Amino acid sequence: MSPFRPLYHLPIRYKLLLSYSAVIILAVMLGSTVIYSLVRQTIEANIESELSNSTETILNMVRTSVTVSIKNHLRAVAERNREIADHLYNSYLKGELSEDEAKKRVVSILLSQRIGQTGYIYCINSLGDVVVHPKRALHLVNVLDYEFVREQTIRKEGYIEYEWKNPDESTYRPKALYMTYFAPWDWIISVSSYREEFSSLVNVADFQDSILGLRFGKTGYSYVIDSKGSLVVHPKLQGENLLNATDAQWRFVQDICGRRSGKIVYNWKNPDEEAPRAKLVIFNFIPELDWIVASSSYLDEFYAPLKTLRNIVLVTVVASLLLALPITLHISRSITNPLKELMGRFASGATGDFTARVDRSSKDELGQLASYFNTFMARLDEYGKSLQGEILERKQAEQALRRSEEMFSKAFRSSPNGICIATLQDGRFIDANEGLLSLTGYGREELVGRTLAELGLFPVRSEVRGLLDSLVAQGSLRGLEIELLTRSKQARTGMVSAEVIELDQESCMLLNIEDVTDSRVLEREIMDVADKERQKLGQDLHDDLCPHLIGIEVLSKVLGKKLREKSLDEADDAEKIRRLMDDAIDKTRGLARGLCPVYLVADGLESALKELAVSVQAVFGVACHFHCRYPVLVHDNAVATNLFRIAQEAAHNAARHGRATLIELDLSLENGRITLKVKDDGCGIPQNGPTKGMGLHIMSYRARMIGAALDLKRCAEKGTILVCSLRNHSQEA
Repeated sequence: MSPFRPLYHLPIRYKLLLSYSAVIILAVMLGSTVIYSLVRQTIEANIESELSNSTETILNMVRTSVTVSIKNHLRAVAERNREIADHLYNSYLKGELSEDEAKKRVVSILLSQRIGQTGYIYCINSLGDVVVHPKRALHLVNVLDYEFVREQTIRKEGYIEYEWKNPDESTYRPKALYMTYFAPWDWIISVSSYREEFSSLVNVADFQDSILGLRFGKTGYSYVIDSKGSLVVHPKLQGENLLNATDAQWRFVQDICGRRSGKIVYNWKNPDEEAPRAKLVIFNFIPELDWIVASSSYLDEFYAPLKTLRNIVLVTVVASLLLALPITLHISRSITNPLKELMGRFASGATGDFTARVDRSSKDELGQLASYFNTFMARLDEYGKSLQGEILERKQAEQALRRSEEMFSKAFRSSPNGICIATLQDGRFIDANEGLLSLTGYGREELVGRTLAELGLFPVRSEVRGLLDSLVAQGSLRGLEIELLTRSKQARTGMVSAEVIELDQESCMLLNIEDVTDSRVLEREIMDVADKERQKLGQDLHDDLCPHLIGIEVLSKVLGKKLREKSLDEADDAEKIRRLMDDAIDKTRGLARGLCPVYLVADGLESALKELAVSVQAVFGVACHFHCRYPVLVHDNAVATNLFRIAQEAAHNAARHGRATLIELDLSLENGRITLKVKDDGCGIPQNGPTKGMGLHIMSYRARMIGAALDLKRCAEKGTILVCSLRNHSQEA
């Protein structure tokens, strides 16, 4: 059935109103979606650009500081050694030393120094010959083949950066030197070391304020961290090692330290916030310092303009609808009034008065319709000729019908679900597809001609009769979960949908069965695992933590007694500690009861429901009573736990949302079936039943897991009643 069929019977004015409204809403929403997408893409591009630029700026700032620090340090060492050489040279000029002795002392002093871990001092002359070097094999060796040496012989003074690889190394590493010229001996005194060994020379204070001064959005900021997780620059946590943090929120630091460069999005929750928010961080690596420079900010702070855009769209839609309403009503009147007149003329013609005519002078569609009416009335005698056109149309309709039947046949055969056609009166199979044969294990010849009852496909015959009765009454059925037996007597769970169809002037049903057995088993296993984990945690709290707290409370009591005997003021403090521990014991027991409400005994459900009634009355201030005339023993803890959770959800909903003043819980066992009822005197659910909310879905899900039937309806006068019923398999066992 077409979803637009109910609209066919509406008056024209309402059709126009709905059509205009739909077109306006569709146009506005389509345009808004495009604009929203473009704005979002632009914002995301700006976010990444701003954070990337800020990170690159900080990177350059830190590298500049590193370069200045290295340069100043190497310069100071070089100039100090030149002063030493100048001093000894003056001693030579005064006759205190010979020139060879002066040179030997300078060489000894130069070679005795280490720059960083592996750096050293060497000297070359203007021709590129090595005159001083820690490796004696290089003495008087000409090294002009190296580009940085040629630059040294030209400049003689200043700072140089270059790449160097020792013979025992596989890669080049950045190196720096500062040189000064001692003219009397034609020595270029060079102080050289790897840049990575000067991280200790960097003064973080030089650029810390500049980094912390950067802001992105409202709360975004930049920070510096090393590859071991220690914060170098941070607005609040400078100096802490985040890889050792126990809070799970800091796990993203492992990703940053592992990747060193890139971007990630992670969730972060501040102490003063209720829920975590998505945060973007872009980071880069400074290898010579083993530092990672990062810039981060919350995404929702950048997406604030999108909320404004959404509000503008909503206002535009409402304003357009308000404007379209009077225009539509005016247009509809100009159409419906002439149509009413034409309908009256048609009524006259139906009585046999073929002289009826419509006087319409306008040239619009209504005027044309009036002209057609007049022509129609004048040409009634030619009606026979028009039958030929109707015959042609009938042939075209038959061809379309054949094509439709062919398409249905293909869909019927190829569907993975089980599909069959059966009579509506007794459920006798007329045809079945391969999906149903595979599901049930029967051959086509075993199915066709036999009824549902004869095959025993559905073990509960009342469900088959209910299925047929529902189809007769409603004409269709959707999402009915039912148990079925295969040819090998294997139980499967099927999701049944059905539709009444007419086949050869006989009422039949088109039955679609989807096999959901594996899904239901998986759902049940997931629920069992979750309940077992909650139970284990509750037992651990009750059996381990509670006795420990009780021991502390007793010791506090003994301590207070001893302090009072000594007339010490601290006795009151000891008593406060004891009361606090007593409160902690009560809260821990409450947590244990919440996690494991039903104890592993047959009467645990009754006890849990009694405590639930007391808890609801204490927490919500609503009268809550529990009734159980005879003991109801439930040996299956999973069944008891799910029944308790259903009762808990229903009672809490009645107290919170139903504005109830009285809630009644009733547990009974009759004819081998356990029945749980929760009734309240609140405002009640809507007449059509609840359409949204997780509470009802969770209760329905729990009922399915234990094979129970769940019914939620409005009471006759006021309030709501929930009934959950299932067979007591514990008693049968």
